[in-house]
Amino acid sequence: MKAIPVAIRERIIQLYDQGKRTAEIAASFGYCVAAVRRIRQQFRARGTLQPQTHRCGRKTLLTASRKARLLQLLEQRPDATLAELGAPFKRPTSTMDLWLTRLGWSLKKNAARQRAVAARRGGAKKGMAATTGRRGRRASGVRG
Repeated sequence: MKAIPVAIRERIIQLYDQGKRTAEIAASFGYCVAAVRRIRQQFRARGTLQPQTHRCGRKTLLTASRKARLLQLLEQRPDATLAELGAPFKRPTSTMDLWLTRLGWSLKKNAARQRAVAARRGGAKKGMAATTGRRGRRASGVRG
């Protein structure tokens, strides 16, 4: 949800100063009563009408010290896997992947996980025909 603009917040405070009730102010601007009341409460508590949008959302776990430590690990072992990088931090690989992305690092594909031979069409048919010993005829149960 978007924050109420500062100009409207100022007008709400002016209407409060003129003695208007919260329900009247809310109806005139089209906001709910709770939102209008909250603007007044925040103005009293903080002394400003600026919205607190900087405090929204989850805080990052990648602190300055962790960032420095991670960069040091990457300098020592740039070919380390996500699991190896996450072990000293006690973080899962998904977190390490997110942190590396934020730092501008990318991971290359692991050659051991790639397929050794590309899949071929009909390879199973040839293999079955050779094991049955019949030439030119299909093995039973194989379509194609």
